[in-house]
Amino acid sequence: MASSTAKTIGLILLAALVLLLIGRIFPFFLVPLGVFPHVFKSIQLPNLNGIEIGPFGFFHFSLVSILSLAMLIIWIFVIVWVYKDAERRGMNGILWALLVFIGNLIGLLIYLIVRSDTALGEKDTGEIKAPKPCPKCSEPVAAHFIYCPNCGTRLQNICPNCGKPIEESWQVCPNCGEKLKK
Repeated sequence: MASSTAKTIGLILLAALVLLLIGRIFPFFLVPLGVFPHVFKSIQLPNLNGIEIGPFGFFHFSLVSILSLAMLIIWIFVIVWVYKDAERRGMNGILWALLVFIGNLIGLLIYLIVRSDTALGEKDTGEIKAPKPCPKCSEPVAAHFIYCPNCGTRLQNICPNCGKPIEESWQVCPNCGEKLKK
């Protein structure tokens, strides 16, 4: 997972890029809302003939219509990605996909800021593990502690190489790859 600092820097860079491009390609941001006639004339693209398909150019696609279609397809992929990403993170995918669909770029930025940092595959239940009593001094100790802070008794096994907590049934440390002795 990305740290919150990396997310913040990424969002700042994204916002700066958007502000730089918004003046030149503003009409393209209106594409997900629907097709507005003549909205792209403000871009002042060079006069390109486009593509003619079929006999006598029956189907004529201008550069603007091709770019509009490409932006619409990209936006649909973004909405699908938001849905799948929100579902993987244990959030309501339909709600976030609708927010991005209706809110466009603002909705996407809100999703990127608000989404949870829960690791893929594990859902955050919000439960706090109850403290367990120390086997030696019987004082309550948090479940994730390796040593008792009161008497110093070891509560969990640790890897001799990296010092991370390990389970007794493991053959190899998952953090450093050190073979564990039984």
